[in-house]
Amino acid sequence: MIPDRARCLELMAEEGMPPHIRAHSEQVAKVALAIGKALQSAGETVDLALIEAGALLHDIRKIHSINDGGNHARQGADFVTSIGFTELAPLVLRHVNLGEWDPKGRVDEAEIINYADKRVRHEEIVSLEERFVDLLERYGVCEGSRTRILRLREEMEMLEAKIFANLPFNPEAIADR
Repeated sequence: MIPDRARCLELMAEEGMPPHIRAHSEQVAKVALAIGKALQSAGETVDLALIEAGALLHDIRKIHSINDGGNHARQGADFVTSIGFTELAPLVLRHVNLGEWDPKGRVDEAEIINYADKRVRHEEIVSLEERFVDLLERYGVCEGSRTRILRLREEMEMLEAKIFANLPFNPEAIADR
């Protein structure tokens, strides 16, 4: 079962999602849906309802992990599973780190949400370059963190190339869609 937009917004309120995280999640959903619709128009098979719900709820437990510690992606996946939205769990879980993925395979919903999340800094749609400069400034305090962020940037550049390979516009145009 996939919750509709209204149910996702209710869950955000019920879980005490702060306005800035909600605004971020709504922007991620906007970017993810624009990509999903463009991929559909290009002949790809993606589930727009799944993309929207996954994008809206990708940070559903972020404030809890900020306050209490823990991995917000794992907590979010566990939460959506606990309320019966098991289809969303892999998307929420993979929004920070994709884990195993096929750079040449079909673009899937988790990849779209993961990429869309990397394109939204707070509430602003930005390039991957801008987003990773921000991530390095905020989280690259030690060599290990910097190395992980730089590795993630390389992965996101490959994912961006995969997503946009068959689309009639470039990544910079996503903010206008």
